[in-house]
Amino acid sequence: MIGTTKGVSMADPADDLPTGDSDGPEFLVLGELVVRSRGRLVPLPGPSVRALLSALLLTPGDVVGEDRLLTLAWGADRGSRRALQCAATRLRTWLRTAVGPDALLEHAGSGYRLAVPAGSVDIARFRARVAAHARTDDPERSIALLAGALREWRGPVLGGHPEPVAADPAVREVEQARIDCAGALADLALRLGRPGTALALVEDAAAGAPYDEPLQARLIRLLTACGRNAAALRQVERVRRRLADELGVPPSREVLEAHAAALDGHGEPVPVPHQLPAAICDFAGRRDELAVLCAPLLSGGDRSGPLLLVVYGTAGVGKTALAVQAAHRAAPRFEHGQLYAVLRGPGSRPADPAEVLAAFLRALGVDDGRIPRSLHERASLFRSRAAGRRLLLLLDDAMDDAQLHPLIPGTPGCAVLVTARAPLAGPAGARTLRLDALPAADALTLLGRAAGRDAVTADPAAAEIVRMCGRLPLAVRVAGLRLARRPGASPARLAERLRPEHRRMDELAVRGIAVRPRLRENYRDLAPAHRRAFRLLGLLRTATFPEWAASAALGTGPDAARAHLEALADAALLDPLGEDAAGQVRYGLPALLALFARELALAAERPGTREAALRSAYGGWLHRAELAAREPAASWAAAWFEAEDEALATVAEQAAAQGFHDLGERLAKAVREHRARRRIGAAHRVRAD
Repeated sequence: MIGTTKGVSMADPADDLPTGDSDGPEFLVLGELVVRSRGRLVPLPGPSVRALLSALLLTPGDVVGEDRLLTLAWGADRGSRRALQCAATRLRTWLRTAVGPDALLEHAGSGYRLAVPAGSVDIARFRARVAAHARTDDPERSIALLAGALREWRGPVLGGHPEPVAADPAVREVEQARIDCAGALADLALRLGRPGTALALVEDAAAGAPYDEPLQARLIRLLTACGRNAAALRQVERVRRRLADELGVPPSREVLEAHAAALDGHGEPVPVPHQLPAAICDFAGRRDELAVLCAPLLSGGDRSGPLLLVVYGTAGVGKTALAVQAAHRAAPRFEHGQLYAVLRGPGSRPADPAEVLAAFLRALGVDDGRIPRSLHERASLFRSRAAGRRLLLLLDDAMDDAQLHPLIPGTPGCAVLVTARAPLAGPAGARTLRLDALPAADALTLLGRAAGRDAVTADPAAAEIVRMCGRLPLAVRVAGLRLARRPGASPARLAERLRPEHRRMDELAVRGIAVRPRLRENYRDLAPAHRRAFRLLGLLRTATFPEWAASAALGTGPDAARAHLEALADAALLDPLGEDAAGQVRYGLPALLALFARELALAAERPGTREAALRSAYGGWLHRAELAAREPAASWAAAWFEAEDEALATVAEQAAAQGFHDLGERLAKAVREHRARRRIGAAHRVRAD
């Protein structure tokens, strides 16, 4: 049991701990008696006065009865009251002349009290810090308080003399409090993975308590945790020999367990890191995706290796928010800790996996001096530390498999949740989840939560805002934050500002959060040829398009176009939609990404290049439309018009807007002819029936 504060009165030692005043007196009793005044040593008084001063300093500020003072100062011989009064008079004189006016000896009732400034006596400072530790739940605050308390000690109380004082129960109590304090510091330092912060202080305390086996066991564990196994084993041998030679007893179970840990080379207990970032408060939707992630994380089935889950998608789609949400739900299952790292720095600079591993190893209790230099050795040590433990790793924004591979534990029980902009192969058995834009209803919910006003979702303009944001979570959140920033702002007003395409990206920015820079990060990850393909495909303005249209717009053959499309789909900049009703492989370009691509095309492509891409692609639609219109009875013609119905309307409109009047008119005519022939055919079938 750690001792409590006695003597000097303080309002709240946890927040206002007493400290010594360099201009005032200072009395040190946790070691040889030392007195200072204005920073200078004061010569001590004679033996009887010094004995009285020592007795009073054990409880500064408290009244000490005359009988107790006689026992403490003169021991079994018990001096007379006359001798006590004489010693008190000489002590007053010495305090006044040698120490100064801030230290007074007062007679109170049947005893004496030494009145000194708060914080001027080391034993009071020690007790105050111990008491503050007992009141705090903050481990960092606690470790600082305990360490500060132990630093007050320089040796046995009053150097072990005078003998009556050294044998007093109050002295034994404060020395036991030192042992308890050292034990608490050792336990906390081991739990936090910072044994080096406690080692020297616990070593000093253990030297003063050679027969206290719990404290000796803690010292052995600290030495082991600091990588000083040889020193730990020597300490075990010293304890064993001392107990055998002087007490004739074997070491306790605590010492034997610490000895076993030293032989194994493991300092225990290993700290448990909890590094997950806070979950966002306006998270909305993703119920199915959460289920996909949480099911394997929460399952207790045996596995042959670690679980690896990869969530990928375009920038701003909410990968990190989803992963953090899933990680928090699964965290209780990973009782040995959760580790977190961002794998890309500013400007998309990839994090060095060696540095990430060093941070993980420190979090798991490995001191800097024991962290190897090479990436290979760090990865090996990390796998060893993770073995047999249930750890959850959240690795955000991974660049590629080469960066990811060294960070993956090697044994079952661990799980790795990764976010990335493109799918990663990972080790065999990795599970991937592509994240796309939110459903309209969930996007509306997110808009209301980000705005702090659920009522905004009932405004008809809210649905338009969500649509213009492409249901991209980042864009929707930015729109909501803009509404939150001005409580009186209406969704209709924001929708009005978002409608002009040329300034929509500028409007989707608030408080340092912007959509354009995030999309640009994805774009910069692409190879130059794929960047050009993305720019040109944004010009089409159709929500979806078939492979051949991409080939026409890019001016490449089918195989080259397919390579571009697959690369863009892997980067989550295109949605692969599979085959349509006509058997054409189809892709979708989300509205906000298409707008971004057009911005890039206008800045990077010459007008002639842009026009040629559109004429080629729109011409492909015209050619196929005219061919299908001439063969209305053919099954493929009806299927093709069905698949391209929405795209044809957009192409006809955009052809006219671009000045391709002949192309637009011919396309509109082909569509009209097809629809007329379909109506005639349907009428004939009705009459036949």
